[in-house]
Amino acid sequence: MKIVHLSHSDISGGASRAAYRVHNMLIRNSIDSVMWVDNKKSENNTVFGPSSKIEKFINDKKQHLRFPINKILNSKLFGMHSPSILPSKWLNKINFSDADIIHLHWIQGEMLSIKQISRITKPIIWTFHDMWPFCGCEHYAYNSRYSEGYKTINRSQNEYRFFDINRWRWEQKIKFFKKPIQVISPSSWMTNCIKKSYLMKDWPVHTIPHPIDVSKWYPLEKNNLRKELNLPQNSKIIIFGAAGGVNDVRKGFKLLVNALKYLKNTVVNKSFNLIIFGGNNKDFHKEIDFKIHYFNEIHDDKILQKLYSAADLLIVPSKLETFGLTALEALACGTPVVAFRNTGLTDIIEHKKNGYLAEFLDERDLAEGVSWVLENLSKNILNKNSRERAKKYFSEEVIIKKYENIYQNLLLKK
Repeated sequence: MKIVHLSHSDISGGASRAAYRVHNMLIRNSIDSVMWVDNKKSENNTVFGPSSKIEKFINDKKQHLRFPINKILNSKLFGMHSPSILPSKWLNKINFSDADIIHLHWIQGEMLSIKQISRITKPIIWTFHDMWPFCGCEHYAYNSRYSEGYKTINRSQNEYRFFDINRWRWEQKIKFFKKPIQVISPSSWMTNCIKKSYLMKDWPVHTIPHPIDVSKWYPLEKNNLRKELNLPQNSKIIIFGAAGGVNDVRKGFKLLVNALKYLKNTVVNKSFNLIIFGGNNKDFHKEIDFKIHYFNEIHDDKILQKLYSAADLLIVPSKLETFGLTALEALACGTPVVAFRNTGLTDIIEHKKNGYLAEFLDERDLAEGVSWVLENLSKNILNKNSRERAKKYFSEEVIIKKYENIYQNLLLKK
């Protein structure tokens, strides 16, 4: 059985890193697996990217098609949009390959057009890393169009008014996505969204969380790490990370800032530090009175492991989150997590057992969650529970069985 994974990148961004881990998990379990990407960042010889500088240049330019779309749609309010209009080389390569199964992941950035996806002749598994497959151009829906259908009456008033590009791309999906594809959803929240969607409510969906290799992600000694990373020994340290840094509205950095302001007069604020990683904008420091330690975009899992282990808690203030890979990584390192309810993170965090689930978009409750976790760390129960949950429900030993079953069942239907 040979699996070919198609993903925009291998280790750049949460969706790509999740796909990369599935790929490596299969290899470690003696399943023939390769990964095809437009943007290769790793040195892994089972990952194949652009074969020439020209191809790399073309890939880089075509993915920027989304930027004028984002500007037209005023998407600072609504996040990333991908039209998936342009054809690519991948369709022919897929159909003429020796793959038994094509496993699609995050394939935006004009990796495949909507029409090309429908013309893949191999058996397909598609992991949904966001809401794009059943929306228009948007990767996350902030209104009910994805469930009601894209109509003039339910269109956002903030969009460019003369042409409804989200409706156009959604209608293209209606036209071409006629044959249901086997879907993997990484969380119960995402599964519910798919089942509510107008486009894919009848598609077969399997809820399988992203795996983590708990033999590589584990707690490290905090004091030595803080010395190595030049972090204070006696302060409480909170960590926040997002691939888009502080500029990604969906990741809720403004909510984090407001929550931290509520903490200014609390006991835990007497010695308080914040680690931020991801992105490249440092202007946010003007909004926060706490000491900040900034790390740029990180591709090295070892560095991330050190940061999680050095911190007292991870905060994930996302408005929408398909899964929450950073949360799982932190738990595996024994670091509790604070986040909002109503997202994919509810599968990862157990309220007041390995973290805190604040009421959705309630900044004061988010601050209360930070206080509660920091005040209960001395018992070490939160840290132990965090590690145990990662091992019990998300380890490769658990997840690989689910992947083997879905692949084998798909081949039986071939």
